[in-house]
Amino acid sequence: MNDNHKELISIGLTISIVLLALFIIHRFIPSIVWAAIIAIATYPLYKRWRHFFASQDTWAALLFTTLLALLFILPLSWLVSLLVKESQLFINYLQTLNKEGGAAPGMLKQIPIIGSELTAYWNDNIGKPGSVRNLLSNMHLSLTPASYYIKQIGINLAHRGFQVGFTLLTLFFFFRDGDKLYKQISHIGEYCLGERWFRFSARLPSALRGTVNGTIVVGLGVGVLMGICYELVDFPAPTLIGFVTALAAMIPFVAPVVFVVVALVLIASGSMVSAIIVLVWGTIVMFVADHFVKPVLIGGAIELPFLAVLFGILGGVETLGLLGLFIGPMIMVLFITLWQEPQALLARNP
Repeated sequence: MNDNHKELISIGLTISIVLLALFIIHRFIPSIVWAAIIAIATYPLYKRWRHFFASQDTWAALLFTTLLALLFILPLSWLVSLLVKESQLFINYLQTLNKEGGAAPGMLKQIPIIGSELTAYWNDNIGKPGSVRNLLSNMHLSLTPASYYIKQIGINLAHRGFQVGFTLLTLFFFFRDGDKLYKQISHIGEYCLGERWFRFSARLPSALRGTVNGTIVVGLGVGVLMGICYELVDFPAPTLIGFVTALAAMIPFVAPVVFVVVALVLIASGSMVSAIIVLVWGTIVMFVADHFVKPVLIGGAIELPFLAVLFGILGGVETLGLLGLFIGPMIMVLFITLWQEPQALLARNP
């Protein structure tokens, strides 16, 4: 057996071990990836926190992880309870409407241009007894008691709770052993890629932090400001709609859809001034966020062309869901770094 055969066997064995390891843990990969994203994004803050604990890295990591968990779980629990309550009321309304029928809401007639068409559609397809069930069956949905949906939500939340638990457990170890783990990853990267590793590793952490700051921080800020606006104009469930706006603001071009719909509802209910306030305030908030805040938080850190950032975020969300919001731009950073390698080599050796 010559050296080439031995090298091929060695490479095959290495790849097989890596693939088997990934297969064994594949159900936990989302939790590991989320923990890695959170750890990288917050590690500079954790290093400052760790200074207060001297050499007690375990306690520092445990308390910091607990603090992050509370900041995440407490608001989310409140929002979930609010969503369950609102969903139960909505399902009960649909059941009553399906059983007894009902006239179209008056605000539908007030919607500009399409108000009369919406009212006619309601009277023909929704307002008659039994129509709601038929409409939902055409959309492959069923009108079941609210308790069923609450049970399904509970089962889904329990599953997500396990994922969150494993994410927090992994996050604790990432914080506690972060420096050691980074050195090990750097050694492996240098061993496999040589000098190329340093070009990739130099950009990824700062790019990820910029993406997190530019999406989550800006999204939450937009959600809070729009939630205050919804409260001031007396829009129903301002906190819930503000939360929806915050999620929408993390994805390009989606947040305006939310506050435009809110404005249309306000117009339909006869509150033209409130609708104008929502539109103007939403436009100002998104303009400031997109043209001043995001470029500061993302632009300098990620150093990507606009189209690369846009397609990275949209493609990531479409492919991987919420996780793709952060993974997508990271993949584009790697791609642009790879794209720029020949230019860097030519500039170095003209």
